Amino acid sequence: MQANGRGRQRGRVLAIVAAVIGVVALGAGGVFAFQELTDSGPQPESVLPSTAVAFLKVDLDPSAGQKVDALRFLRSFPAADRQLGVTSDLRKVAFEAIQDQGRLGKLDYAKDVEPWLGQRLGAGLVPDATTKEGVRPVIALSITDAVVAERHLPALATGLGVQCRVLEAFAVCVGGSTSTALDAVLADAARGSLADSATYRQDMGDLGEDGFVSAWVDSAKMGEVLTKFGAVAGRQMPNLKGVADAGRTSMALRFDGPNLELAGHVNGVAMQRVAKGNARPIAGLPWNTLAAVSVADAGPQFSASWPRARAAMVAALGTKEFARGLAQVEQALGISIPKELAAGLGSQLTVAYGGNEPGKGPKVAVVGDGDADILRTIADHVAAVGAGGKADVTPAGGGTVVSLSDGYAREVATTHGLGEMPPFEGAVKDLDEAQIAVYVDISGLLTQFKDELDPANGPGADAWGNLSALGITARADGSSADFRVRLTTK
Repeated sequence: MQANGRGRQRGRVLAIVAAVIGVVALGAGGVFAFQELTDSGPQPESVLPSTAVAFLKVDLDPSAGQKVDALRFLRSFPAADRQLGVTSDLRKVAFEAIQDQGRLGKLDYAKDVEPWLGQRLGAGLVPDATTKEGVRPVIALSITDAVVAERHLPALATGLGVQCRVLEAFAVCVGGSTSTALDAVLADAARGSLADSATYRQDMGDLGEDGFVSAWVDSAKMGEVLTKFGAVAGRQMPNLKGVADAGRTSMALRFDGPNLELAGHVNGVAMQRVAKGNARPIAGLPWNTLAAVSVADAGPQFSASWPRARAAMVAALGTKEFARGLAQVEQALGISIPKELAAGLGSQLTVAYGGNEPGKGPKVAVVGDGDADILRTIADHVAAVGAGGKADVTPAGGGTVVSLSDGYAREVATTHGLGEMPPFEGAVKDLDEAQIAVYVDISGLLTQFKDELDPANGPGADAWGNLSALGITARADGSSADFRVRLTTK
């Protein structure tokens, strides 16, 4: 019973984090309208221990450029703008969301919270051998008035089931009915904060500007945490301990003009093989392509990663179950894995979707420089499982286009121009350096499927009408990697 109580207390600690982040995701631009366009003051990582294995920060007072761009992005979503308003206080919205869940009792935001609560929030996982999971969640709330916070914070802490202590610029909170865990966290932070960690500083520096939401995780240590979480929850999970080559990942959600971007950087990762070439072939697809993905060095990369992937699947499924599943996949595709599949993937692979043809189904094509016979075999087997028939195989330069859609292979082989389309140019960046590229024409898909989007059963096409495209790029170089996810508006 006591253990269950501790679990509920840790859950309450993170409740405010989830609420704040959810509100930010709905419309972060609203609160920026009335704040000064400045970016200063202490950051929550300054009061968390350097031993933290993961950290998340929400900053409602980012740089001036971020605030301006946030407003531009929000204007593309009239529904969200009407719901929150340009002068909405997201802290109040988050407070009320938690209160709606039956917590925080009769506390009043205007009297008990607003006078001292600041604009920054941090949440971290710090090692704690006294817990079954091996870690303890900690949150840091920025404060604007320490004296007022000292007076009002105890009621908030009681409502959340946590212990809190006011420092100079933050209130640090940890779950529990006593201050023992909180004392330990603060003592660790006094010996060395996350902000002072050379590793953390390097990772966030390589990432660049934080944005309004940022995160950092030590993947190797988190692997151990997830393994313990699985054991505590009674779930079977792959043993993730010792993934020391997984590196450390830092991410930032930020605005770029009227667009939203998630940028990520990975340090300390042990690459099985650094891909050669780039994903530029995606730009040579037909101008009216609605979705596509391009992978450089696809076959060799698959061969290099197969041993590890196989070991992970064996660990998760068991040797016999894995062997049975692999045999079924090989039979369905008509090839052996990994050798023939890698040969079919070749050094460059691109998949394109051109929409649906009335009465004929989706137009999908694979463009690659791999073994054409193997590509044909795979396509024929897939076709046999579906509507039957044979694959359409068309030579294209030094490669092959394979499609199950009549005539689409030739269209892909002879029609180009996607890279010159404004939606593509806005969504897909750094293409010459990217080894993986993904493109989704959101506007085009909404037009294609507008009759199937029923506002009565969910958001209709009008709700997303100002969205343009989604682009994803990723690259790796030695022991580091970068990725960008961009959501653009019209």
